[in-house]
Amino acid sequence: MAKYDLRISEDGMVASLKLIDDGRPPTIGGIKAFLKEKGVVVGIKSETIEEIVSEPRFDKEYVVAYGIPPKVGKDAQLIFQQNIEEKLNSTENSYVDLKESSQLIIVKRGDILAEIIPPTQGEPGRTVRGEKIEGIVGKELKLKLGNNVEVNNNKIISKIDGKFVSKETSNGEINLDVSDEHKIEGNIDYSTGNVRFPGKLIIDGDVKSGFHVEATTYLEIKGVVESASVFCEGEATIFGIKGAGKSSIKVKILRCNYVENANIEAEEDVIVKTAIVNSNIKAGKHVIVEGGAGKISGGYILATNLIEAEILGSEMGVRTVCEVGVLPDLNEELIKLEQKIALDMENLRKLNSIIKGIQALKEKGKIDKARLEYYKKSFNTYKMLISEVKDDEEKLEMIKNKIQSSKESAFIIAKKVAYPGTEIIIHKKKFMPTKPITKVVFQLEDDEIVPHGYQSESNVSR
Repeated sequence: MAKYDLRISEDGMVASLKLIDDGRPPTIGGIKAFLKEKGVVVGIKSETIEEIVSEPRFDKEYVVAYGIPPKVGKDAQLIFQQNIEEKLNSTENSYVDLKESSQLIIVKRGDILAEIIPPTQGEPGRTVRGEKIEGIVGKELKLKLGNNVEVNNNKIISKIDGKFVSKETSNGEINLDVSDEHKIEGNIDYSTGNVRFPGKLIIDGDVKSGFHVEATTYLEIKGVVESASVFCEGEATIFGIKGAGKSSIKVKILRCNYVENANIEAEEDVIVKTAIVNSNIKAGKHVIVEGGAGKISGGYILATNLIEAEILGSEMGVRTVCEVGVLPDLNEELIKLEQKIALDMENLRKLNSIIKGIQALKEKGKIDKARLEYYKKSFNTYKMLISEVKDDEEKLEMIKNKIQSSKESAFIIAKKVAYPGTEIIIHKKKFMPTKPITKVVFQLEDDEIVPHGYQSESNVSR
């Protein structure tokens, strides 16, 4: 049998055969037996063995076997939630209502934003001797998470309400975060659509007519609000409002340079620098015009504690209604409670009559099973109504106390002048100046509105 020399590469993936001239020709069976003896069992190249036998050369090294290289597994993937994926990949506006065309990706605390699919391990390989080579694991994600997201069981979860932000850097790193602040560099119009943001919202331009803006913690509008609607659970700072009688502003606290022809509701205060003109305003605490020439002219202003401006009304006698005292909501609650208590007391009277009647039958031994069941239901309802009436009477007393105490802290102030045409209303009592009254504080005394002189150091509750 011919002689052979075998060389295997360091990684075990290549087996090379060299003929040794001993005067005998190589054979297919001899080469295969030799390879088997040396442990080469994987990737044997039959065509190369046939070449060696048919045209043997002693100066050549033949590659007679190749190992099976390990395969690379799948790279890690980031799978976004469907609604997020759709907006991330949206290239054109497919909305019918262009006012609702905003492409902001708004998420809530606890929302699953995306899922990480870990890399997989590829199929194993084999050396020419059959030794196993572990498959190669795919690439990990280059992922950088912001402070407002977290990973739990390979799911990326938002820790706050806000705007989902995804950016990919030039080196393939993916940055994910949820921001509680959003800034719009321009107007709110058809280019942006209506904007609703669960956090701090800053708008550099105007809010155009017919559009809606909504924020939770803070809202700043550096331009003018036209006949649009604005809502904020927190404080709103607006440069100016020109509502054309159609605007709707609902906030906790409003700070503004000027207000014209607007409809405003504030949970606490409305603070304006120059003027409130022909507007309807309702504030849970104060309406104050701060400027040296600040005025309230035209419209209806309602506050719980204080209305204050340099000038109330106008020389032209424009009807300007200024009212302080209990807000309508509290009055409505008072009336509803009184009506409910009256109804419950009537029902208690009827139930009491029913219970006494059944008790009388029971004492005479004339009660059957049906009447006994009715007695139990009536008695339980009676006890429930007694409890409700007690709670409602406590609420009613609190409201009455609140109304009474508010009489002592309700003021309307004209730091310069209150003109005729101004209606001063405090706890439904009305006073109408017949001539200009300068530097005046209106307050309620013995159920009558009494004007007092205003001084800058006046001790007025705010």
